[in-house]
Amino acid sequence: MKRYTLDPDLIGLEHFMELTRNRRMLPSRVELRQEMEERFAALRWAGISSLGELIRSLGSKSKLEAFSAQTGLAVEYLVLLKREAGSYMARPFPLSSFPGIPYEYAEVLKSRGLANTRDFFEGVQSDEQRAKTSKETGIPVARLKELFALCDLSRITGVGGVFARVVYESGIRSSKDFAHTDAPEHCRLYRAIIDKYKYTAGHFSEDDIRYCIDYARVLEEADMNL
Repeated sequence: MKRYTLDPDLIGLEHFMELTRNRRMLPSRVELRQEMEERFAALRWAGISSLGELIRSLGSKSKLEAFSAQTGLAVEYLVLLKREAGSYMARPFPLSSFPGIPYEYAEVLKSRGLANTRDFFEGVQSDEQRAKTSKETGIPVARLKELFALCDLSRITGVGGVFARVVYESGIRSSKDFAHTDAPEHCRLYRAIIDKYKYTAGHFSEDDIRYCIDYARVLEEADMNL
């Protein structure tokens, strides 16, 4: 079964360093590329071997400050590193956040224990599960497939309910498909869809789309290794 969120314990520290080195950075996080070898050597010295261990070590203000004292790494740097590490963990949100999904669908699914994007993605992956859910809820299988695609897209960092719908309307049906899109072409396409349907979406650039594509490729690799 595919996980909604990456298992951070399966991403080694060296892999995370390479991802950080090669990933398109948000402007506020460019500093993470400075002195990378020295800083990650300090993380290794502190016993960090995976993304999961790093996230847990920086999990609270007190832990972060203690880790700074232990490693000599600046608190400001560790705050940025914590944010970057956390960006690999998809955060679920209510199914009602997707435009075009009837509120009553979201409510009946919630009553069945499928309250958010993670519940639905992990609980209704197969055709058999969708057929069973359709029979129990009265929601057509086609709408459940649509909802599953939207939930899959929402696994990508930076893709919320509205943007998942925009991507879906462009013909992209999975995070895997999104990973192989062309940023300039699809950026123009997404803007045209937003204008056509009058969706309320924040400003985004080609670099924002590339950032999402990079993460979708990490997801694709993780899914393939299951």
